[in-house]
Amino acid sequence: MTPTPMALEPVEQAAFLQSVANVQQAALRQLQAQPGATAVVAFVRFMQQGVDQVVAAAQQQGVQLDCAAGCSHCCHAKVEAMAPEILLIAGAIAAGSAQQQAQTIARLQAHQAVQAEGAAPWSRQPACPFLVDQLCSIYALRPASCRKAHSQDVRACRSDAAQIPQSLQLVLQAEALQLGTAAAYRQHGLDAEPQELVQAVLQALHDPSAASRWLGGDPVFGAA
Repeated sequence: MTPTPMALEPVEQAAFLQSVANVQQAALRQLQAQPGATAVVAFVRFMQQGVDQVVAAAQQQGVQLDCAAGCSHCCHAKVEAMAPEILLIAGAIAAGSAQQQAQTIARLQAHQAVQAEGAAPWSRQPACPFLVDQLCSIYALRPASCRKAHSQDVRACRSDAAQIPQSLQLVLQAEALQLGTAAAYRQHGLDAEPQELVQAVLQALHDPSAASRWLGGDPVFGAA
């Protein structure tokens, strides 16, 4: 059964699960129509754009978000991403100069080493290694989990609150897009389990066969 993001009333849960199913059906049809391997990976961009549209629509409807450029509290939380999102990010890094690649890999490895030292509250974890000068260096390719992250009261973020005030409708719509798209990828024979971003990107950068093996149906990142 598809997990729901929050405790919902039965009617709300049924509506949410139906939304997930609708997304899955639509996404599967489009995935099956993709012309090649590159397009199958890039298809995940439709999900990301959908989440962006959900956030924009919520704001247009009067939902007040306390998030702005330079506010990076959520960039200390663990980030998970699907394989195609990981592959897009790794591909962009690999397309950069050798110096840029080396700098990025060094930041990723340093972050991974610090993370391994012990658990701490999410807000006290080291900042995401893609955060450079308080801005996301992969903003255009950031995972859907980052795109949907929001707070309606930045004071809660600053105070290490266990619960961050969020828009339930925004969360539900974004979750439906993510879960439905992941289910479509799985139905298409591809692994779509969420993976920790830093470790998975490092693995993709160090394994040139990652994309081809994933497209062949291997759970590449789950084996890390």
